Amino acid sequence: QVGASVRDAFGANTAATVVLVFESSGQLGSTAVVHFVRALCEVSSQELESKLAPRVYSLTKIVEVAHYNMNRVRIVWSRIWSILADFFIFVGCHPTLNVAMYAIDALRQLAMKFLERDELANYTFQNEFLKPFVLVMRQSKAVEIRELIIRCVSQFILARVANVKSGWK
Repeated sequence: QVGASVRDAFGANTAATVVLVFESSGQLGSTAVVHFVRALCEVSSQELESKLAPRVYSLTKIVEVAHYNMNRVRIVWSRIWSILADFFIFVGCHPTLNVAMYAIDALRQLAMKFLERDELANYTFQNEFLKPFVLVMRQSKAVEIRELIIRCVSQFILARVANVKSGWK
């Protein structure tokens, strides 16, 4: 929908360029990608401020950028995730139920992808990665969000039990 409006307003080349900005984030340097993720989260927060019609375009792009950058060296990914975790906690507690559910589902998608990877010995990054679910569960008053989180955790266990290490904590 947003892509169509960009295409209508600026043409197909501009729309393709916008898509390329997010897809190419994996080629940014370590510091640049952290700044890019922080800025994208700020834009998304502004889009979500509308009580009548919050927009989720940048939220979808955050998920894509996270996916494109998940295989970075762990110290860089840790810096990226620190920003994203706070953002997902914020959006997971959004007053508009559909937005909060969208955020939890996006977080679920990223967690499923992340849990495909083996965790290195003496690392507790799975625990850090799954922490937004715990914090949203504690902070959200919406029963629907809490139920969704329980379903997400159940899905992790069923699909990725062999890979879960520090995520059990």
